[in-house]
Amino acid sequence: MRRNLLMLFVPWAALILLLMVLLYERLLDARLEPLLRDQQNSINEGVGVLNRHLAALRGHVKFLANQPLLARALENPSEENIQALALLFQEFSDSTDTYDRIRWLDEHGNEQVRVDWHDGRAWIRDRAQLQNKAERYFFVETMNLSAGDYYLSRFDLSLDYGAIEEPYKPTLRGATPVFDEAGTRRGIVLLNYLGSALLNRLRQVSQAYGGNLALVDHEGYWLLGERPDDAWGFMLNRPDATLASRYPEGWKRMVAQSGGVFDDHTGYWSFIHFDPLERNGESGEVDGRWLLVAHLSYEQVQGLRFEVIWQVLLFVCVMLTLGLVVVLRLALAEQARDQVQRQLESSGAELQRSNADLQVTVDQLQRTRGALLQAEKLSSLGTLVAGVAHELNTPIGAASVAASTLDRGNQELQQGFREGLQRSMLERFLQRNEEGLAIIIGNLTRMAQLTRAFKQLASDRASTERRTFDLIELVREVLLVFTPKLKQTPHQVDLVIPDTLILDSYPGPLGQILQNLIDNALIHAFEPGFHGVVTVTIERDQARHSCLIEVADNGSGMSEEVLARIFDPFFTTKRGRGGTGLGLHITHQLAVEVLGADLQVISAPGQGTRFRLQLAIGD
Repeated sequence: MRRNLLMLFVPWAALILLLMVLLYERLLDARLEPLLRDQQNSINEGVGVLNRHLAALRGHVKFLANQPLLARALENPSEENIQALALLFQEFSDSTDTYDRIRWLDEHGNEQVRVDWHDGRAWIRDRAQLQNKAERYFFVETMNLSAGDYYLSRFDLSLDYGAIEEPYKPTLRGATPVFDEAGTRRGIVLLNYLGSALLNRLRQVSQAYGGNLALVDHEGYWLLGERPDDAWGFMLNRPDATLASRYPEGWKRMVAQSGGVFDDHTGYWSFIHFDPLERNGESGEVDGRWLLVAHLSYEQVQGLRFEVIWQVLLFVCVMLTLGLVVVLRLALAEQARDQVQRQLESSGAELQRSNADLQVTVDQLQRTRGALLQAEKLSSLGTLVAGVAHELNTPIGAASVAASTLDRGNQELQQGFREGLQRSMLERFLQRNEEGLAIIIGNLTRMAQLTRAFKQLASDRASTERRTFDLIELVREVLLVFTPKLKQTPHQVDLVIPDTLILDSYPGPLGQILQNLIDNALIHAFEPGFHGVVTVTIERDQARHSCLIEVADNGSGMSEEVLARIFDPFFTTKRGRGGTGLGLHITHQLAVEVLGADLQVISAPGQGTRFRLQLAIGD
C-alpha cells in the first residue's frame, strides 16, 4: 500500500496541481471573453444608434430651414405667412413624433412660430404664449454661425419658463441660422429633440449585452448612467455624480485616448469618444464630445473568479479522489489476485452450471420471441377480421331495414284483402316490393363479395401455400381491411395499379406484407392534424420478369438512426402507444425468407418514406 502511494499517487497529485493552475487561467479567460466581446459589441452598436439619431436630427433641421414657406415668412412676416409656416411645423411634428418643440426665432430672439408636442400630438402656441430666448445659450451660439452651419446643444433637461420640466425631458437642440434673400440674418430654426428615444434605444443595446453601457458628456456627467439617479448631475446640483469623481484613474486614461480597452482595480473598461457634431477630429478639441463607456465591474469579475475557482477545486478534488481510489484498488487487486487464482480452480464446476443455466435462459428467450412473432401475425389477422366485420355491418343493416319494410307492406296488403283491396294499394305494394328486393339483393351481393374476399385472405394467411393469383385483386381485398380505419382518420390510400397482374407466389405472406406496410404508414408517418396520403404503386418489369410493389407516404420521414434499425425486432418509435416493434421485422422476414424478394426503404426527414418490394412474377 505504501509503495503504491509513493510511486503512483504522489506524481499524480503533483500533475493535478499543475493542471489546476493552467485550468484556472484558461477557464477564467473563457468566461471573460464573451463578456468583453459583449462590451465591444455594445460600444459599436451604441455608436451606430447615436449616428442614426443625430443624423436624422441634422437632416430635419436642414429640411425645415430650406422650406419655401419659411423663406416667404422671412421676406414677408405677415399673419397669413406665419400661420402657414406654423401649420407646416405642426404637420412635420405629427409625422416625426420625436420633437418636443419646433420653433422659428427671429433675429431678436423672439419666438415667431412655436409648435409643442403634448398629449400625443402637436399644438401651435398662441402668440400670447410665445417667449423671448435671446439670452439662452443656444440662440446666442447659433446666431454666430455662418450660413449653412449647424449647431447642436448640450444634451440636457428641457427648461420652460426658467424651470426644469417634470417629468424630465432629456433634450438635444439642433439649430441653424436663416437668412432672407438679401443675405440678412433673420434668426434661427430650432428643433428640441426628445432624447428619451435615443436613451431608450441605448438602454436596449445595453440590456442586450449585459447592461453595462453608459453615455457620458465631456465633463464626465452621466447622460445614461450605471444607476438611474446618476444622470443629469450638472442640472440637478450634483457635481459629484460624475464618472470622473467615481473612477478618477479610469477617467484620466479615457480622456487621454480616443478609444480603447483597459482594466484596473475597478474592473474592465471599453470606451470610445463620439463627436455629435461629426467634426471628425478636425479641431482636435474634446469640448462637446460624448463618451460611450462599457464597464465590467470588479464585483462581476470577482464573481467569475470565485465560480472558476470552485470549478477548478471540484475538478482537483475529483481527480485526486479518483487517483487515490485507483491506487487503493490496485493495492487491493494485488492482494486479491492470489486469492482469485486459487479460487479459479475450484470454480470450474460452478461455471459449467452457470453456462447450462444461461443456455436454458437463451432457449426460453428464443421460444418467447417465436411466440411474440406468432402473436403479431395473429394480431394482423385479427385486424383483418375486425375490418371485414365492420364492413359487413353496413349491408346487413341495409338488408334488414329493407326486409322490415317489405314485411310491413305485406301486412298492409293482407289487411287490404280483408277490408277491400284498392288498385292504388296493390300498385304501391308492388313498387315497394320491387325496390326492397333490389336493396336486399344488392346488399347480399356485397356481403357475398366481402365474405369471399375475407375467406380467400384468411385461407392464404393460414395455409401459406404457393399458387397462381391476381395481385391486383389481392391489393383490393387488403384495402378492405383499412376501410374502417380510414373513415376515422383524415388520411387516404391511393392506388396506382394496372387492371390485372397474375403472379405465381404466396398470396398470404404478400397480403400481410402489404397490410403491415400500409398500417405502418398510417401509424408512424403523419403528425396529428396532417392530411396524409399513402400511395400503393405496382409496375411490371418485363425485362427482369418481375414486378415492383411500392408503398409511399408524404409524411415526416425518418432520420438515419431510425432508418438503420426499422427491421430490428422490438424496435419502435411508438413504445407505450401501441407499437410492438415486430411489424416491419415480420415484413422483412416474409419478404426475404418466404417470398425471396428484395425489400428496400428510402426516407429522409420531411421527405416521406418509400418501401420498394421487387418480386419475381413466377413461371
